[in-house]
Amino acid sequence: MSNQTTQIRDFTQLKVWHKAIELSDLIYGILGNFPKFEEYATKSQIIRSANSVSANIAEGNSQYSVKRELYHINIAIGSTMETKSWLLLCLRRKYITQDQFDSINLVIDEIVKMLHGYRKKLFMYMECEEE
Repeated sequence: MSNQTTQIRDFTQLKVWHKAIELSDLIYGILGNFPKFEEYATKSQIIRSANSVSANIAEGNSQYSVKRELYHINIAIGSTMETKSWLLLCLRRKYITQDQFDSINLVIDEIVKMLHGYRKKLFMYMECEEE
């Protein structure tokens, strides 16, 4: 029973990684209107959570253990939802508009669906290896 993969992997080929990069780009695009006092609080945190999505997809994809890859995909899902939570706070505080939130939230929803599909595929791969 092995959780090892044998193929060489390139995370830049994953559509979900590209979508996560798009999320980061969108986040950076809205930061200009934030108050100066949020520079090291909300602004810093939302950048970290958004960038964590693509970073964990990349790190997970480089693993030779399906269990380790699943671990990173789960973190990526959590970081995506953390980003959404930060955006909801920003909307509430009027740092972003409803339109900005809605357009970024569409990308977030798409990433979460893609990551859940990716995770499901990994579970299926793991089950096949155990047989």
